[in-house]
Amino acid sequence: MDKKTYYVNVGTGEVLEDRTALNYEFEISATDEEFDQLMELFEETDNTSQASYATSWLPWSVYYSNETNQAYDYYLTEVYRTLHRLGNEQTKRHIESMNILQNGV
Repeated sequence: MDKKTYYVNVGTGEVLEDRTALNYEFEISATDEEFDQLMELFEETDNTSQASYATSWLPWSVYYSNETNQAYDYYLTEVYRTLHRLGNEQTKRHIESMNILQNGV
C-alpha cells in the first residue's frame, strides 16, 4: 500500500496532508488504513476527554483512580505510540524525549 505524508497537531486532533494549513507538531507517513486507525484513536481520546473534564480539578491520586481518566490517558498514549511508529526520525526522537511511552515503544 502507498503511504502518504501527514502533519499532526495532537492538541487539536488534526491530521492533514497540507503542511502549510496547520501548525503541526509531528510528521508521519501512513497508509489509508493506518490513517483511519489514528483518527479512531483521536476520536476515542476526544470522547474520553469530554467525559473526564468534570473531574479535571481532582487531586492526582483521585484523578488516576477514576476509570474515565484512565481511559483518556490510555488513548492519548496510544496516539503517541502510533505517531512514533508512523513518524519520521524527528517525530520519533521528539516523542522519545517526552518520556510518555511506558514499557518501551
